[in-house]
Amino acid sequence: MIPEFHYRLDWRSPSARPGHHRSNQFGGGHEFCGHAPLVNNPDPRNLDVRATLHDPFGQLMVRIYRQRSTVPVYVVADLSASLGFRGVADKMALLSAFSASAAYSAYRTGDPFGFIACDETVRSDLTLPLRWHKAAAPDLSQRLGAFVPRGKSADGLHRAALHLGKQRALVFLVSDFHFPLERAADLLGSLIRHDVVPVVLWDSAEYQRLPHWGLVDVEDPETGEKRRLLMRPGLRKKFLSAFTQRREDLIRLCSRYGREPFFLVDRYVADDLTEYFLRG
Repeated sequence: MIPEFHYRLDWRSPSARPGHHRSNQFGGGHEFCGHAPLVNNPDPRNLDVRATLHDPFGQLMVRIYRQRSTVPVYVVADLSASLGFRGVADKMALLSAFSASAAYSAYRTGDPFGFIACDETVRSDLTLPLRWHKAAAPDLSQRLGAFVPRGKSADGLHRAALHLGKQRALVFLVSDFHFPLERAADLLGSLIRHDVVPVVLWDSAEYQRLPHWGLVDVEDPETGEKRRLLMRPGLRKKFLSAFTQRREDLIRLCSRYGREPFFLVDRYVADDLTEYFLRG
């Protein structure tokens, strides 16, 4: 069974399509937002006798409400070679589980969903156009489960904004963010018109499960560069310190562009993401 999470937004959707979220559109909702003359809003069901009696021009006044509307939901995913890392978990399996859950959650909420896959470019073979359909979740699981990431970079993420449309959307930006902070800032800047949730996909084996002593072979999956290190307590401490500092840097950077990152480490629990949205 695909897990579902719930998301709550603090902005109003401009969409005219009825849905679940607060909207700036007027319609048949329950959020009262004022009065208007009947001639401007010809719906006698909302006639307000008190407002009519108090109108200085003697006009028939009706109550007007804001409707609830849909919001486009996207997952923009980094599929570069570093996402092929396997340690405590399989990063691609985590990405697949999260993406399927996002697709199913959007479907259950009544929102359209799209998936944009990126390595060096935007990959049209794995991209799912924005749409309403129940099959998006299992379809994504099948596609991503069979995919082996080999991209030499995540440069395609910087072109993702061109595929998101003009309407403000909820965008889950999924990556391990193993690239310079300057590039991360440029990426978040390119998505500034949208509500971006950075999802930082890490594996604790990358930094926590290193031996205190021994030879360790490390490889950059995107450049192919390999090194053999003599692991010792001092070097291990530097690895842990570097990841701790990286976490703090990402929190500061992402918060500057809207939201704190959601750290997805080792396993995906949908309720943790629901709690993330409830915390605001």
